[in-house]
Amino acid sequence: MVGFLIAKIQVPRARPDRRVLFLHEGSTGEEIRLELSAGTLADYDLSAGDSIGDATRRELEALAEVERCRRQAFRLLANRPRSEEELRRRLVRSDFSYLAIDRVLAELKAQGSVDDRSFATEFAAQRRRLKGHAPARVETELRARGIDRETAHRAAWDPYEGGRNEPEALQFDEALTLLRKRQIRYNGLPRVVARRRMAGLLSRAGYPTSLSLDAIDVVLDEMEEAGLIVGSSEENESTGWD
Repeated sequence: MVGFLIAKIQVPRARPDRRVLFLHEGSTGEEIRLELSAGTLADYDLSAGDSIGDATRRELEALAEVERCRRQAFRLLANRPRSEEELRRRLVRSDFSYLAIDRVLAELKAQGSVDDRSFATEFAAQRRRLKGHAPARVETELRARGIDRETAHRAAWDPYEGGRNEPEALQFDEALTLLRKRQIRYNGLPRVVARRRMAGLLSRAGYPTSLSLDAIDVVLDEMEEAGLIVGSSEENESTGWD
């Protein structure tokens, strides 16, 4: 049986809650460095000078990896909320084993730190408020982040259901808001050019074509009345743009 000697145990600087074990394998001279929480080490009741078998060494290595994986997950979540699949992808890219990742994600889900339903609801509200994205675009973005189809659909579309206005009317108002917010981009442009660029903006934001064209006409008429664009709706009718 392969045996390992605990050559020394150190307390990392400014980390009194952690311990670093230096293991030495006598026959090959192999040296292994493991960092564990003080609580984990206390569970094993180990001290410098003790010997452990290969099975215990593997257990400690697995626990050390789980702790590293957990710390990385907390760092990622501190940066911004993430779906379970987003977090999994980032941890896989950091070369943690699937066993360690599964264990950490199970812990985080049990604690409520990872909750796809809450994430989807918050993400949808943010995209709608800050970027003016339509529900179709939001649903697509959520699916790309690993949210299941039903949860993504509900998060994207629920805010448009049950109100006094129809979903199309709410989207129309939001399309108007987005165009007016970005209106300065189109000041001084020919109407046909402004119309084309506005259409591209609303298309990228996920609004239906017919709704987008109606919203664009409203904003273009406002800009024309204020003298902010070149050309008129009558002129553009003869060109076929409208």
